Amino acid sequence: MKTLLINGCSFGQCWKPTKNFIADLGCDNLENISKLGTSFQRTYRSTIEWLAQNQAPAMVLIPITFSHRWELALNLDEDMIDGSWIPLQTSNHLSDQYKLHDVRLDDLKKLVDDYYKIIPTIKTYWDRMFTDIIMLAGFLEQQNIPYLMWDMCNGFDKKHITGYKGFQKIDFISKNKRIIDIWKFCGNKFMRDTMPSNLRDKTPEFAFHHAPEQYNELEKYLIRYINQNLK
Repeated sequence: MKTLLINGCSFGQCWKPTKNFIADLGCDNLENISKLGTSFQRTYRSTIEWLAQNQAPAMVLIPITFSHRWELALNLDEDMIDGSWIPLQTSNHLSDQYKLHDVRLDDLKKLVDDYYKIIPTIKTYWDRMFTDIIMLAGFLEQQNIPYLMWDMCNGFDKKHITGYKGFQKIDFISKNKRIIDIWKFCGNKFMRDTMPSNLRDKTPEFAFHHAPEQYNELEKYLIRYINQNLK
């Protein structure tokens, strides 16, 4: 059994890969462990955990989620993949669904609000995410597992970190052909750009869950990229 493993946030969760796409990747089975509202922290942590519990997949696809998301371990009922970790964004995304045992929801909301108050610029999110991308890529390579990562919804632009120190690490990302150029390609934007013009004009550029037809376009692009750069 050759497994294709997909892991990301809701943009990965709502993706239903076609049989032809799975076969073109040399796989015959799909495992999609993407999860709604989650961060890249969760992506690399849960990818490693899944690999520890299962036979190595033939291919790993990582649609990179929003850089501002994070996660926190709390006293919760444990999940086989996520343990006690919960996904966090701004406090308006929190609800009683977390079934906190020893933490009041109001206290958690205050913690989240205070966290976002002390994030000074976009560089803080990107610095952490770029490091995490490099670390996950290095782990997969050490395990001899083929992979492909790409920005799904951030729309990275170098102008936002121009002049900041501590970003030389992006050279590792830029030189890695298994990471599609994060400065030139964004999956969510690509899917919008390939829509018929009458629909495209009504569709937000980012943060939009596209229909299967647009995911088909993304699949075609990924296969072309792999054939042109990784063969």
